[in-house]
Amino acid sequence: MINTYDEGLANPNIFKQLSVRDLLFVYYKCPQIDRLVNLYNHYNLIAFSLEGERILHQSGKSWKVTPQTSYFQRKSAYVQELPDAQSWNVLAFHIPDEFLIQFANEYMDSLPIENLPTLTSDMLIKIELNEVTKTYFYSLIPYFKQTIPPTEQLLELKFKELFLNILSNPLNKQLLAYILHLNDEIKPPIWQIMEKNYMYCLTLNEFARISSRSLSAFKRDFVKYYNTSPGKWLTNKRLNYAAKLLITTKQSISDIVFNSGFKNLSHFSRIFKEKFKVSPQQYRKYGLSS
Repeated sequence: MINTYDEGLANPNIFKQLSVRDLLFVYYKCPQIDRLVNLYNHYNLIAFSLEGERILHQSGKSWKVTPQTSYFQRKSAYVQELPDAQSWNVLAFHIPDEFLIQFANEYMDSLPIENLPTLTSDMLIKIELNEVTKTYFYSLIPYFKQTIPPTEQLLELKFKELFLNILSNPLNKQLLAYILHLNDEIKPPIWQIMEKNYMYCLTLNEFARISSRSLSAFKRDFVKYYNTSPGKWLTNKRLNYAAKLLITTKQSISDIVFNSGFKNLSHFSRIFKEKFKVSPQQYRKYGLSS
């Protein structure tokens, strides 16, 4: 799958970029051509939509991103939909957990930490904007156009100032709750990563990156929790999900293959029949008639 952080680094002509250590800031016009594309992030992401629209889908939920809106995106895989061939101009900030934890500890006394809401498991957290935060987003754009890039110290200061303004807004307490949660749990639970992302065609290396683990640590923690190998668990989980989609939706078989995390129709059909003893078409027919 396409990793948005890696894609940005590899294509500086498309994704104008600035960086401070592992922090990556990008300013770009989205190059998406296909209506649907599978993407994933192994860092957190803040995006500000300048113009145009996209629709993001993850774990049965959808979010429409419109102009002059902002959101925080947790580490995850997802589907990005291109509506009506619209262009999309975006400012995006890729942010490691460690930076968020350090920031929270540094500015704890300045943040409204009372009466925080219960943390949700949604991939997207909407960022409520005011004129000050919008102005800060726009003030960063000229830095991408300078011949001589700004210093790392200046960029980090500008970003911290922006972030402090976002988190100081009482309407953004869900985001604050998530960041403070990271202080208690640096690595997300294996089950949380797997249950949210099994339906995407991620490799084990990609699952490990999203879970902030090395591949060996990911496999060890996975077996400890599920008592089986990641490969066996993923195949079984995806097949059961595909079977559910066959009965409960009108999606084509090809779309179900895509939406269940399988690479191609022939492989899916073969292992589906091995598990359920009938073809996907027959399973749908019998299921709908029963």
